[in-house]
Amino acid sequence: MKRLSRGAALMEFALAWPIVLLLVLGAVELTVWESESASARDAALAGARAGTVAGAGVVVAVTVTVRAMSASLVGVSASAWCQGDPRPAPVLWVCATDLGAALEVDVGGSVPSLVPIVPGRGLPIRGHAVLDKERFAR
Repeated sequence: MKRLSRGAALMEFALAWPIVLLLVLGAVELTVWESESASARDAALAGARAGTVAGAGVVVAVTVTVRAMSASLVGVSASAWCQGDPRPAPVLWVCATDLGAALEVDVGGSVPSLVPIVPGRGLPIRGHAVLDKERFAR
């Protein structure tokens, strides 16, 4: 009887272990992805804010956005690229556009997943911010 219960316990463990592992890895994946997504949104806002101050422009906006994101990204780095650029899109890109009275900063692309469900594809990252340029009265 003792041997039967030991075998049944081993069988239950063997069946339950992959499910528990998948749940734990999924929770870790979701946490890392949410952190990277929040970083992209915050970095886009920081870049737009830096680019609107005293006419700093799109170059400053892109530089600040990339630097603000770099600390929280796992396994990927961002680079400047805008849609319509003839170069192929990098995995994670930052685009700043001068709209005249405002500055728009977009972050897009993907980050690698810890648990690769679809080979060659990561998790999507998006960030967007539009801020009016500062005007100083004389």
